[in-house]
Amino acid sequence: MIYSWKKIVRNGLPLLTICILIEVFGGQILQINQDKLLLFPILLISVPVINSVGGNIGSILGARLASGLHLGEIELTINDKNMQKNFFISLIIGLLTYLILSIIIYYISYFGNIKMNVNILSFVSIILGTGILLMVMISIISVLTAFLSFKKGLDPDDTVAPIVTTIGDTFGILFLFLLIGVVGI
Repeated sequence: MIYSWKKIVRNGLPLLTICILIEVFGGQILQINQDKLLLFPILLISVPVINSVGGNIGSILGARLASGLHLGEIELTINDKNMQKNFFISLIIGLLTYLILSIIIYYISYFGNIKMNVNILSFVSIILGTGILLMVMISIISVLTAFLSFKKGLDPDDTVAPIVTTIGDTFGILFLFLLIGVVGI
């Protein structure tokens, strides 16, 4: 029997505890910067989108890598062509998704009479810039986590998703505020 719930809990509980603590940190960043978000409700609407897209695509990449490692289709090397292909496809899908969703959010907010205080070019720049930074980081973290956990005898399916979503949530918020400062709104 390959899977045992006891082994999954024993391996996963410490990791999930650490992830919870990091998520609390991310929530504190939002709390500290709530004034900025309240001035720009369109950015407040964007936080769940930023976090979910990054976490979802990073988790998909991690699952694909885990499957490839288990099946022997991907080797534990950065030069593996299948790993590189999955890595770059994840980046492209993420960037296209952030671009499309930023435009959709802007126009839903516009037609929904939500106070925006930002033009479409600035808004798309903020969301796309956040997405670029986040997708690069999450894709690298997915590869490293999948490779390291597989090398240590842990199932990447149990480690990649919690790490990637936690990093995505926390750094998505940090990158959002960084880009708000860079764009200067």
